[in-house]
Parts: sequence; C-alpha cells; structure tokens
Amino acid sequence: MSAWMVLALLGRGAVAQEPAPEPAASSASSTGAHFTDDLDLRYWRSAQQLAPPFDDLRVLDYVEQVNRLTASFTSGAWRGFAQIDEVSLWANRYRLDGVLITERDVRAQEVRWPLPGDAFANVEKLSLAHERAGATVTLGDAYAVLGTGLLLNLNRNVDIDVDTSLQGIKLVARPGDWDLQAMAGLTNRQQVVQDNPNLGLERDRRHLVIGASAQRYGLGPASVGVQAMAARFATEPGLDGVAAVPRPGFDVVAGGGLVEASVLGVDWLAEVDALGFPARIDGDSLLFGDESPELGVAAYGSATAYVGATTWQLEGKRYRHAERVNALVTGELYELAIGPTLEYERAITEDSSATVNSNDLSGGRLRVDWAAVPGELTPYVSAAVFRDGEAGGAHFNTTPETVVHGLVGVEARGDGKSIVANAGYRRDRRDGSTAAAPDADQQVHGDLDVKAPGPVGTHLDLALSIEHFAWGNNAFQQQDYTELESSLTVGMPGARWFLVGFLDRTDNPLVDSKGNLSDALYAATELQYKAGDAVTVKAFYGAYKAGIRCAGGQCRLLPGFDGGRFSVVANF
Repeated sequence: MSAWMVLALLGRGAVAQEPAPEPAASSASSTGAHFTDDLDLRYWRSAQQLAPPFDDLRVLDYVEQVNRLTASFTSGAWRGFAQIDEVSLWANRYRLDGVLITERDVRAQEVRWPLPGDAFANVEKLSLAHERAGATVTLGDAYAVLGTGLLLNLNRNVDIDVDTSLQGIKLVARPGDWDLQAMAGLTNRQQVVQDNPNLGLERDRRHLVIGASAQRYGLGPASVGVQAMAARFATEPGLDGVAAVPRPGFDVVAGGGLVEASVLGVDWLAEVDALGFPARIDGDSLLFGDESPELGVAAYGSATAYVGATTWQLEGKRYRHAERVNALVTGELYELAIGPTLEYERAITEDSSATVNSNDLSGGRLRVDWAAVPGELTPYVSAAVFRDGEAGGAHFNTTPETVVHGLVGVEARGDGKSIVANAGYRRDRRDGSTAAAPDADQQVHGDLDVKAPGPVGTHLDLALSIEHFAWGNNAFQQQDYTELESSLTVGMPGARWFLVGFLDRTDNPLVDSKGNLSDALYAATELQYKAGDAVTVKAFYGAYKAGIRCAGGQCRLLPGFDGGRFSVVANF
C-alpha cells in the first residue's frame, strides 16, 4: 500500500471530489489545504496465452497499479494546485531459459525514467493563481474555452478519460460589464490515465496555442463578444518539439463574434467564426488538404422560447473545415476545439462519430419539452436533420449523406422515485439511393434509468440501453449488430454499502473484445463501501465490452476489460 493511500485513509474531509487545476475562488481571508488520493489496482486477464500444454497457465495476465494524488491550497488571494500521477505494472516479467522477459512496456522507448522496473510517475498538472479586484492571473495549467467552444475548448472530460490543459498563463478580468480573458501556452495532455491501460506511454507533443475573448454585457437585452485563437503544431514530442518547428507563424488562425440576447420572449445565441490555415505541414493532407487550403467556417445558433408549459429550442450549425483544428491532435486522444454537436451522445456509434467530426457538416435540431406536471413529469420530442458532405476517411460511406434522427423521451420524478426514458430512430441516407435500391444506415435505440425504493429499506437503480444497427452498402461490408448494456445497483440501508451488477451483450464485429460468459456476453459485479464521508472503496470483478463513448461533444474508443479492479478514493 502506498504512503499516499495510508494518509488518505487516515484523512477527514468532504465527499470525494477530484479538484481541477483552477480551484474555485475563495474569500480573501480563507487559508487551507485539500488533498485527494485515488488508488486503483487492476488485474488484467489477457486473451493471449501460452501454447498448449501450457495454455492453462495465465502467465501473460498482469496487475496495473495507478495512483493519482492531487493537492490544492488557498491563502488569501492565492490559490495553488498540483497533480502527481504514478503507474506501475506487476507480474509483468518472467524468466524463460534464464532470460528475463518483459511482457509489455509501460513507457515508450524514448520516455526516460531514472528508476528500474515497469513504472512511471509524472507531475501532470501544476498551477498558481492570484485574484484581486475582479482579476485573476493563473500561471501553469488552466483550462481554456472561447465562446461556445468552436475555436478552443481544452477541458477535463473524466467520462472518457481525457484531461488536457493549457500550460502557460491565463488572465481573466471582469471590470464593470466586461468579461475579458487571454491565454497563451503549450498543450499539456494527461499522460497517465485511470480507466484505460497505461502501455507504451509516449512523450507529449506540446502545441502552442494563444487565445483571447472580450464580451460586453448590458447592451439593452443583449451582450456581444469577440474571440480569436491561433495555434502552431509541434511535430516532435516534448519541449524540443516547439523549437523543432522550423516554419514561422501559425498553422491555424481563427476569430469571430458571439451575440446573446433575450428579445420577444426568446433567448437567442449566435456565434460565427472564420478559420484560416496560413502554413502547411509537409505530408499532412488531413489538416491542409492542398497547397492553397480553403478558409474554414464554424457557425452555431440557438433560439429558445417558453410558451405556456412548453419549452421550444431550435439549434443550427454549419461547420466547414473546422475539424482541421483537431486533425493533428486526435491521435493524441483529445481535441483543441469542441463545438455543439446537436447529437444524442448515448446513441453515437463508430459510424455516426465520423459525422460528429465531419469537415463538411450542416444541420439543425428542434426539441420541445412539455412540463405536463411541473417538477414531476416532463415528456419531450426532438428531431434533427444533418447534411454530411464528407466521404471517405473515417466515414464508411463513399458519397455524401442526409441524416435524420428523431427522439422521444420522458422524465418523471416524485416520492423518492424517478424514471428517465428515451427512444429514437436514425437514418443516414446516402446520395444515389433510390426506392428500388435503398442505401442507408439505420439505427433504432432506447435507454431507461429507473430509481426507486426497494425492499427492506434498500434503494434500486436500474440502467438499461439497447440498440440495433443495420448498415448500408460499404466498400468493406459490415455486419448488422445488436448491443445491450445494463446495470442494477442495490443501495443498502444507511447508504454505506452498494452492490452493482453489470450485463453487456454485443455481436458487433467492430468491437475489439470478448465476453467472459461467451464471446458476445459480458458480466461483472462491483461492491462499493463509503467509509465515512471522505473515503470510497470499490471492488470490481468481471468483464465489460469495448466501444465508443462520447461526452461533451468528444468521442473516444474505450477498450474492453476482463479481470478485477480495486480502488480507493479519499479526501483529507
């Protein structure tokens, strides 16, 4: 057991919440410190084993230990934050005929580490902030968002194990009716991850990003803002990568305006940005296409009206070459800019994720919510239409397509119970399709979340989602598939113990994992214990499937898991 974990178990504090590089502002007289330690032990069962007659010896299984220690402090107008991550692999070596064999490398060869063994540690985040007279200066790591995120959106997205900050300087000031911010620094991608396997960790490419925005409030019923950003991409990892870029200037320059207003009982929002690509990285056709790359545009707008007991929201977007900003960083598992997608993220698949990241996309969505019983019963309907003009690359289609996606849902709450249900149908109709020769991807999906009191003082939480996907014609034809994900949580009396059961099923040939009950069927169980308000202990055993997961407009392919996991999160 690590010394950090021992300190965490002895600590007392608030409910476990992992702090971020920019802690909440505090009063000028406050002084204190807060620590969080998150320890994970994961037993990975490898699908690859020795040849017979030794196939019953699970030599290639291993244990991964991950620890994250975060610390934040406040002293008057000063705030600080630090995050140290560490990972080590156990049972990762064996001797064969007297020769020491290392089964897998936790670090890539170019990542130097002074200590022996399969381990790595890193100061992931470090920041110091000072606040005075409505202005805050942050040195080190900070998150950066401009407008609605069309130009810049570096954030912490723990749902998909992504945490990328801007390491440099960030200035925020709010004089009067103004909201001003400016930032400059190098991207700092999280190296050690907590939900994915840490194998072959590579040095980060430190891309240079600068940005600024100014917004003026109180202009009658409106506020108006402008924003701009520029980025220069490194071709080599580490700080040397910035110096190794021989070309002057920036690879991307972008800017635009934002308007928010409340007029005639309708809340309006509109942002329009232009993107230019003045430089070219040799051999990279994804970002710049040709020697004279076109200008890009990123535009988003929404109008929300409140009519009686109903809420009407209409959204629209037009993205053209906007995803080129992300072309060189998606391989590093994050994005610089993440705009509104108008998608229902729980239903995004390997196919529709390509539409989310299309370089030629227009569309809109209308959603109507009805407060049938205010605060207790709210059904809704939603309809979205997209026109995706890009083909090839990550797209399975070879011609542009028109996407139609309809949704219905309901939220019901009261007397300690709640029900959230959604169902939808999506059709991606490709150009050239006819009634005699239909060519479209089709998806039917639904999900349900029910929370209710159970017997003998327990509390139940059932989560269920299912989808069926039918492919259109592809150059490499895929198989239609059906997927199911489900979990049942039983909360014991006193809200200290929780027992969770998981069951997944998929026959999707694109899923790179196998179940533990059969190739298509996955089962697992987890026991949770809250040892006071500051410590949470979890023990998991079983398997879950691989698949694409999206959150906050960003998608990532997460691997499956087969084995055991023990974790402790504590605050002190």
